[in-house]
Amino acid sequence: MMASDSLSGMQNELHQQLDSIMPDVIALRRHLHQHPELSGQEEKTAAHLVSLLNTLPDSDALDIRTNIGGHGLLLRMDCGAERWIVLRADMDALPIDDAKQCAYASQQAHVAHACGHDAHSAMLFGAIRMLLTIRDTLNHNIAFIFQPAEETTEGAAAMLADGVLAGMNIERIHALHVYPYLPAGSIGLKERTMCAAADMFDVEIEGRGGHAARPHECIDVILIASHIIQALHHIVSRRVNPLHPAVLTIGQIHAGSAANVIPGCARFSGTVRSLNPDTHEEIRARMDRIIRQTAETWGATAHFHMRQAVPMLVNDSAAMHAVRRNLAAYLPDTSIIELEEASMGGEDFAEFLQQTPGCLLRLGTGGSPATRYPLHHPCFDIDESSLHTGVAALVALALNQS
Repeated sequence: MMASDSLSGMQNELHQQLDSIMPDVIALRRHLHQHPELSGQEEKTAAHLVSLLNTLPDSDALDIRTNIGGHGLLLRMDCGAERWIVLRADMDALPIDDAKQCAYASQQAHVAHACGHDAHSAMLFGAIRMLLTIRDTLNHNIAFIFQPAEETTEGAAAMLADGVLAGMNIERIHALHVYPYLPAGSIGLKERTMCAAADMFDVEIEGRGGHAARPHECIDVILIASHIIQALHHIVSRRVNPLHPAVLTIGQIHAGSAANVIPGCARFSGTVRSLNPDTHEEIRARMDRIIRQTAETWGATAHFHMRQAVPMLVNDSAAMHAVRRNLAAYLPDTSIIELEEASMGGEDFAEFLQQTPGCLLRLGTGGSPATRYPLHHPCFDIDESSLHTGVAALVALALNQS
């Protein structure tokens, strides 16, 4: 048989097998969607995945390790090769209500899979099932990571600190992220910088509370917070080079408990994102100055805490070449879309990419108005037909790499 015939036969065999497992992949995605868990609380999610993995016919070929970096899972499939390919998915949900009206909507109040991590975990499970059946043909060992706490940007660093990649001679690490802005079943690729660096910050303002009718006796922290927030939002528009993309967002603000009481403390928090290291440092410095000086002007005390959430996510060129080669070989009919712009969203898969070469891919999941809501929207959902492409792509990334 010629090489092209052998490749065609492999394509047909994989797609036939994939068709047979897709009902289980969809069922798993829906189960996880109904039972979401917040970052750092993914105990039942991890346990459910382990229980399913242990029922697979060839599960004895998997070395399953639990409680890595929290509730993270590492599965190692040693095929007797010298090098490893690693595939990663995240598991956690967001602290928002699920506003969808469907049978698989979240059953947990104020918790929802509005970023597709349920789909990521289900697709990785499907890829494991597929790769187990052909492990004797692989020329790499394969490791699978189910990561907790991506939304709080703590999970990847915690797993790395627990040695999740230790003892493996890793050639590539790959991940998929659902993307409602692309047609369902397409794959988006981006050379080099793909996601912004992100910081998380918290501000606490201490003043003097009192009666709403006697503000002159108080130090009004709500007024002061409003001045600070307005000034912070002007940093990007007036102090940052407009050719250097940056975003500053306030996502939370808390103060007071009654309409007729001036509170003594106000707190707010948010994120800063940029694609330029110098810009990032400039924003940090100006934030500190604005917060401190504005509070002092009004007689209040401000506490400002900022932590680096994730570095910029930079796709490795050699890894991207391998991705393109394998997608062309095993998914020749899949629409590949070249992404022209980096995302201002942060992604803690970047922590893994600082340790080993690899890349993040976008999986298009937008198939109708109901599946084109943006990430983190209360109505977020995916076109489940895209799961077929996602599983196939993960499998393809593990095949015949050299």
